[in-house]
Amino acid sequence: MACDQKAASRAVARIIPAFLGGLIVYSCYSITKTLCIDYLINPATVTGLRPRVSIAIGLLVTFYVLLFFLVVTYLRLLITVLFSPGYLPRGPQWSSSSKNKKRRGQKRHKCSGSRQEKTGDISYATLSEPNTNGEKNAHPFDVAGLEAFYMKDVFVCQQDGKPPWCSTCCQFKTDRSHHCSEVNRCVRKMDHFCPWVGGVVSETSFKFFIQFLFYAMLFAIFNGVVMAIFVAELRKKFGTLNIHWIVVLASSGFFGLFLAGMLISSLQIALCNSSTIESLDWNTKVWTLAILIPRPLDLDNLPEGSRPSFPIVSYPASTSQPSDENSLPRRQFAVLHTRPGENPFDLGDPFVNLKEVMGHNMLDWILPIKHSPCASHDRQDSMYPLGPVVQRMKREAGLLETSARKSSHQSYGTKRRRKDGRSSGSVPSSRSTHRT
Repeated sequence: MACDQKAASRAVARIIPAFLGGLIVYSCYSITKTLCIDYLINPATVTGLRPRVSIAIGLLVTFYVLLFFLVVTYLRLLITVLFSPGYLPRGPQWSSSSKNKKRRGQKRHKCSGSRQEKTGDISYATLSEPNTNGEKNAHPFDVAGLEAFYMKDVFVCQQDGKPPWCSTCCQFKTDRSHHCSEVNRCVRKMDHFCPWVGGVVSETSFKFFIQFLFYAMLFAIFNGVVMAIFVAELRKKFGTLNIHWIVVLASSGFFGLFLAGMLISSLQIALCNSSTIESLDWNTKVWTLAILIPRPLDLDNLPEGSRPSFPIVSYPASTSQPSDENSLPRRQFAVLHTRPGENPFDLGDPFVNLKEVMGHNMLDWILPIKHSPCASHDRQDSMYPLGPVVQRMKREAGLLETSARKSSHQSYGTKRRRKDGRSSGSVPSSRSTHRT
């Protein structure tokens, strides 16, 4: 039954864009032909109305300017959703795992549930050397897959400090990624599955989604107001109604209210630097973060009273000698939790949050050309910019770096760039140390 619902959702997502296109074409016909040409420019002689060419030209210019922005933003949104949806690549074990599940008759079980967020218990001792059979840029269950996380200073983790694992896509999930059951893929900063735009709205398309909502709302409001005026005029003067005008008026009123609600909701989410999925448990959600300890602790030799009160996880656990030129220095992370309702990605200023989605200048806000800044992932400290919540967590845990610590910590990145290869004896695993 769940599989049927997902298939139906995907089918509807392909049909609705065509329906919206037809509705736009019908609006063009009603406004251009039946209203501006037949009623305003060339009114029937029996009506006794004078031609109102200037009004018709003003309406047509405004209508087609709004239509241009609507069509451009919608096409940009559709192209992004279809060809750059923000999917995380699947791991190398995905193909064999899918075949095994089908062979064992578990396909029905796999399709059950609305959203799979499985992580499972993973033994890091079983991690293998890099597997190149997966999709490009995947984060599989191997050396390279784990390294992509602990090379950052902060990343979202589970209670034990391990990155979340998707057992369906067979790969580690990056920060703020979610598994979408409709497309059966993990999606970066997934917002929601939207049949109105043909697929998943994510970090790559959320900006264009907001722009589309804005221009579509203006288009609907303009059509509704214009048709309301001339429907009232026609009824007052002649006691009749034009069916085309009534259809446009009704559809414009419905979609105008619907789009306004969606736009307000989306802007509220963007102002908080959140997403629809993350806001479902807005007031109770607790984030678990692995935050780098600037100066590694010698946990074995620490006095009992000076041990940290938070769990610590170390990456990587290597069997090579510390003096090995190719070995990576040990990185220790504190596993910390936000308070309920806190968002570590809220930058503290609604306008700054909005710029992370819409862009850093007004042209980016108006034109659907560039992707959101939050989709670049070119930061060294974390996948997404972090806000005051993380700074407070660091301060309370005593993890804020001094200038001396920063200069010492930067040597890790320099050594990592000099590293030409990975030692054959290195095993990518983690060792979690908790207070006893």
